[in-house]
Amino acid sequence: MKNYSFEIDYRFKLLYTIGMISVIASHCRGLGSLEFNLQGWFHYRSFHMPLFMFAAGYFFKDSNINNTKIYIIKKIKKFLIPIYIYNILYGLYIEIKKKLFNFKNDEFYLNTIFLKPLKGNGFLYINPAWFSIYLLYVEIYNILKRKFFSLLKININEFIYFIIDFIISYFTVIYSNKGYNKKILYNVILGFMHLNIYYQLGIFYRKILENLAKKINNDIYFFFIFLSKLFIHIYYKKEPTFYYGGADFYNYPPFIVIFVSFLGIAFWLRISEILEPSLGKSYYINLIADNTYSIMINHLLALDIIKFLYYLVKKYTMYCQDFNSKRYFNMDVFYIYIPYNVKQIGILYFLNCLFFPILLEKIKNKILNIFQKNKKNI
Repeated sequence: MKNYSFEIDYRFKLLYTIGMISVIASHCRGLGSLEFNLQGWFHYRSFHMPLFMFAAGYFFKDSNINNTKIYIIKKIKKFLIPIYIYNILYGLYIEIKKKLFNFKNDEFYLNTIFLKPLKGNGFLYINPAWFSIYLLYVEIYNILKRKFFSLLKININEFIYFIIDFIISYFTVIYSNKGYNKKILYNVILGFMHLNIYYQLGIFYRKILENLAKKINNDIYFFFIFLSKLFIHIYYKKEPTFYYGGADFYNYPPFIVIFVSFLGIAFWLRISEILEPSLGKSYYINLIADNTYSIMINHLLALDIIKFLYYLVKKYTMYCQDFNSKRYFNMDVFYIYIPYNVKQIGILYFLNCLFFPILLEKIKNKILNIFQKNKKNI
């Protein structure tokens, strides 16, 4: 088995940042009036979650197969335990809001606290964390699959792994389109097993495709991507989009779902490679890339803070009187209020969704450092 030494790959710092911006822009209706989807050529929901899966797969190490138990425990500590902690904190936050503002929402039950996170959701603000749960399942599936063949002393070519997972992903779309994604257990299985192909693509790309891709010049590379997208747009009269978290592919054929997602990954990967020399070591690029977990989990709270400020302006001034208090207090987390319909003001949501979670992460790290220092002094 090959082992790889991993230095900082600034292409992927850019890629993580692009993926995170796409997620936030999707929830904020763009970056103010500036859309981040190239006029509909690459809609956020046609690639953003597969992009993260691809990046995670790219950095998978074969050496982990020799320490499968440690690897799985490490992943559970990294993904599952923090989600439980955040879920309880957001549950308490919602309880406080319910007492203060008298509205109904998720009850503080054991099911919502402990079981729902395993399905990729929980209390309302934690819902974007579904991706972390699915990534955990994908990484456990991947390591167990490879460990199984390793124990049998069967050396499987990476191309075979890719084909097997492609077929599985293909059938997840078929069964999702038949309505199986409406059942909770099937929904989770179909969701993470579909996303698995993009994780596998990351491994396959690093081991097999990367050297070949580097030989393709940018002109031919982008010509193929845009020509493919153009034919798809002409045929469907729009850009196909998907809800990866709900395994909802809106009845698009399996090959189109996977191919469109591949094209989005391929496009932004090459863009990252082009921009890496000038932007790869940018402070803000790396700041966002190094805090994607906190941003993913906490950006709905950041949205809520901006809306709460608008609510206060409406209540105590003559401004923002068209702010929809009912939608706000009914916990419509994706309600975006734009004063005077000036779309550019939406940039406030976007910036807060990026940088407020980073601030939370820094505060959390400072508190943990203080506890650790005090513990050493005892």
